[in-house]
Amino acid sequence: MTYLELVNGVLTRLREPLAVTTAQREDPVINLAKDFVNDAKRHVEMAHRWNATRKQWVFSTSIGQANYILSSTSSGCIINRVMVDGNHLHQWDLKSILGNPQSGTPYRYAFDGTDDEGNLSIRFDNIPDGKYMVDVLGWRSLPDLKKDDDYLRIPSQPVLYYALALAARERGEVGGQTAAELFGMAQQYISDAIALDANHSPSEYMWVAV
Repeated sequence: MTYLELVNGVLTRLREPLAVTTAQREDPVINLAKDFVNDAKRHVEMAHRWNATRKQWVFSTSIGQANYILSSTSSGCIINRVMVDGNHLHQWDLKSILGNPQSGTPYRYAFDGTDDEGNLSIRFDNIPDGKYMVDVLGWRSLPDLKKDDDYLRIPSQPVLYYALALAARERGEVGGQTAAELFGMAQQYISDAIALDANHSPSEYMWVAV
């Protein structure tokens, strides 16, 4: 669903007139619906490592450059694998990495802050002495929806009903349903969506004794 469709989905269930565009700012009810949709999106995103938010960063190192920016991470991210030329690297604390910098093949990494836009910075040790291929795998939070046709990439039903639950809490009830009832429905939609999404990568959710 698009941002406009989500906002109008909330407004329909509130028995309110539909929005022509999310760009309008004069209607307080529409403004609340817009905010609740993005609040709901962030909540649902954090509930699970969705396949839709999975991202792979692939880049090459440069001689003498220890720090590299992971793009599209300003809204938050989870990193679960870092490889250099096919070799897994272990994460260390930044203090250890900064203590005795040397040049060579990177064998460990640490995160050392962000750039001015909030994107995560990763630092390697050893400091690369040549061109190495870096492969980083993880999940990142998607930017807030802003334009009418901005598309929601995670499941829409949990977001729609969680936004509606937030609106019901503001209003008191919606069509005879209390906020508590709607939060319960939203949580069930989230659970169902997680189960379906996890089915696409079952091996990531298997625990094996070693």
